[in-house]
Formats: sequence, structure tokens, C-alpha cells
Amino acid sequence: MKLRRIIFFSYIGVFLLVLLVTKYFLKYMLFEQKTANIVMIVALVITVLLLCLNYLIMKPILKIIIALQITSQKNANGDFTILKEKAFASEIALLLNDYNVMVKQLEQQVVQIKAGEKEKNEIIANLSHDIKTPVASLTAVGQALSDDILDDDEKKYYLQAVLDNCHRIADLSDELAQFVEQESAVIGMCKDEIWLDEVLISVLTAFKGKIDRSQREILVEGTEFLEPIYSNESAIFRILYNVIDNSLKYSQPQTPIKISVEKQPTYIRISIKDFGQGIAEAELEKIFQRTYRIEKSRNQTTGGNGLGLSIAKKLLENLGGNISVCSKEGEGSTFCIEVPYRV
Repeated sequence: MKLRRIIFFSYIGVFLLVLLVTKYFLKYMLFEQKTANIVMIVALVITVLLLCLNYLIMKPILKIIIALQITSQKNANGDFTILKEKAFASEIALLLNDYNVMVKQLEQQVVQIKAGEKEKNEIIANLSHDIKTPVASLTAVGQALSDDILDDDEKKYYLQAVLDNCHRIADLSDELAQFVEQESAVIGMCKDEIWLDEVLISVLTAFKGKIDRSQREILVEGTEFLEPIYSNESAIFRILYNVIDNSLKYSQPQTPIKISVEKQPTYIRISIKDFGQGIAEAELEKIFQRTYRIEKSRNQTTGGNGLGLSIAKKLLENLGGNISVCSKEGEGSTFCIEVPYRV
């Protein structure tokens, strides 16, 4: 039964109850008939007036309840609507305000979720598309080699192309794995005792082939007097790997990479400097955005989709650290990683 009908029937019940009770008492009390009739009429009039007053008080509350029901159905269907009704009771006004705040927060969360899903789909679609390019190249090279129409010099060239495309597929697969790992929070924030010089050696060892091919010199300083930190080793490895990988991609072969480690009171600062193309000032803050460099980085020279820096930033935030960059076009870039001693 609807609330409006319940209130209506309760008013009828109250009116009949007052009528019966008044009639009962007048029957057994020593009143003249005229006086008894006046008392009954007065009692009934007062009852009707009180019921009318109660209805006037209940009507706006009933209106708000009905409006809450209607807007709740709209919000459940994704049509986020706030209540604009005014309430004279402070408790009802607070309820409406809290309800409207809740609706706005829900709307913001839904918008963020949709934007995140769209961004995720774009990234995965672009990564999938980029993997097709080296695969097609490998297919063409394989066909040329299988036809046995190439001389030795051409075979060496094509074999190098095979290696390059394999490295590119590996880089793209690694970016996709990092992205999925970050989204599903596979890397936990457990605390390990970590020596940064050992982690740096592991990271640089992973890049040994690329460093040798590009004839680079890696300069490392400041690791002599380090003390251990207590953080997540997988996350620290991934952060350093992504930033160094970025420096290798966007600087020319035969140019050095300089890595400096400095102890601070509450954190360790790791500076990674390259001597590459540099970054325009207007783009410095944007390079950590997850989709900013997608179109720029989708080429054969650098490969990848620019996810590395955004993943590094997210992992550092989870560890309580920070990452920043200083750069000048034509002179290279310096990335500063600040890792707290403890998570």
C-alpha cells in the first residue's frame, strides 16, 4: 500500500476514534443534550483542524519521499539526477544534501571508470596493432629467406631485421604485461631489504645487448656508501627499468647514460641523465600521462606506446616516492627518482 493511502486511512481512523470516544464519555456524564452536542462538535472540529495541520506538515515530506523514489530509479539507470526540493526541517535538508553529494560522487566515479575503460581499450588496441607491424615484417623476411634468392650480404641484412623485429615484439609484449600487471595490482607492496646497487646491476644486465649494440657508456656514481632500503624489489626494478629504457630509446647511439645516486634524510634520489633529443617545456608534465605519447611513439625507431613512464610514476606513488624530469631540447633529459627508505 502506498504511503499516501496509509496516511489517509490513518486520518479516517483517528477521526472515527475521537467520535466514538467523545460520544461514549458524553453518554455517561451528566450533561444536557445541548451541551453534549456542543462538546462533541468542538472535539470533532479540533480533531479535523489537527488532522489538516498534520497533513500540511506531512505533504512536503511525502513529496520529497516520492521525489527520492523517482530520482533513485533514474540514478540506478545511469541518468544521474539531484533533488532540488527545499525542506523546512533541518534533518530533511541534511538528508537531501547528503543524497545530492552521493549522486555527484557516483557520477564522477562512473565517468572515471568509463574514461579508464576507454583509455585501457585504446592502449590495448594500439599495442595489438603495433605488434602486427613487426610480425608482417618477419613474415616477409621469412618468405625471402625461404625462396633462397638472397646472397650472403643480403642474408646478414635480413637476419639483422629479424633480430630487430623480435626485440620490438619483446618490448611491446613487455609493455602490455606491465600494463596488465599494474591494472590488476599483481605487484604487491611487500617490504624487502634492497640494495640499490644490486638492483641497478640487474637492470643494466637486462639492457646489455642493447647497450653493446648502440656502443654506449653507462656511468654510475654514488653507490659506494649506500645503505639498504625496505621497499618492493619488483617495483623498484620495474621503475628503474622503465626510466633507463626511456633514456636509451630517446637518445642517440654512442651517447652516454649517467646514473647518480644521492642519499637524502628520508629518501634516496636516483638521477638518470641522457644526452638525447630532450623534451619541450610544454610537454614535461604530460609525458607521465598514460596515453599522451601513444601516437608520437608508434614508429619503428622507438617502438612502444609510452606506457613505461606512467607505470613508473604509478608504482612510485604506491611506494610513497616521486618522479620528476628536467629537460632542454637538444641537450637531453634528467629523470629524478625519489625512493623512501621505507614504504
